[in-house]
Amino acid sequence: MENSDIKYIHCGDLEIAAGCETDISKETTAYLPSSYLVFVEQGQLHIRIDQQFYIISAGEYALVRKYTEATVYKSYKKEEGAAKTYFFALTNDFIRKIIRNIHIPNHLEPIAERIVPLESNSLLSGLMKSIKDYVDTGDDLDPDLVKLKTKEALLAIIKSNAKYAAIFREYSMAERADIVQFMNYNYLENLPLETLAIQTGRSLSTFNREFKMVFNETPHRWIMKKRLNYARNRLLQGEQKPSEVYLEAGFEDLAHFSRAFKKQFGMPPSRIQALA
Repeated sequence: MENSDIKYIHCGDLEIAAGCETDISKETTAYLPSSYLVFVEQGQLHIRIDQQFYIISAGEYALVRKYTEATVYKSYKKEEGAAKTYFFALTNDFIRKIIRNIHIPNHLEPIAERIVPLESNSLLSGLMKSIKDYVDTGDDLDPDLVKLKTKEALLAIIKSNAKYAAIFREYSMAERADIVQFMNYNYLENLPLETLAIQTGRSLSTFNREFKMVFNETPHRWIMKKRLNYARNRLLQGEQKPSEVYLEAGFEDLAHFSRAFKKQFGMPPSRIQALA
């Protein structure tokens, strides 16, 4: 039987860390708004970026650069029973606050790789044990604790290889995500527009202006249509009921979902399901 168990911990509107245990080997594609420290506890994490392939095996760490479009899947040995991976987000804001107090030599060469493998050390091991404890218990983090954990992560990564200090200059620089890629991968995320704007590297006003130029619609209307079309496609597959789909499609209220669905498609979601 196939199962996936994904747990998240948050800081405000941001997903700061996550743990995933799965026995499903299925490809998924993501466009990441933050840089991530990744640890594989069981199995292997396979990542494809363009035509490059990376494998992170059990006991290994890696750093994945922000605004990276990646296709991933997990594998594991029969005796392991499942793949298990942990992620910790290194957001621009927290990195910028912390590197002010970390000396980064000016002579270090830039590092352009989208994925950087890291050698294990005592700092990384201690940090990941702490993050695993938070993820497994489901405790959310306050900003001060996230700042502390981010500092621990940066110091652990620099201890892994001193030249990696240059990465944090680059990661903290203002960059803009491709707004089309970002939105097509993140429209199901139930986040305020201000948070989405920040994750793309824009102010809210700039985000709204550029969004309208690119999509010829307001973010609210575009997101609503995308979520309703997603829900419609899921219902037409005939495997889920409206009461199971609405949360997956980014709605918080079943009645609101049903009204919006009927307005968009001229029939209630239960009728669409009957057509499957």
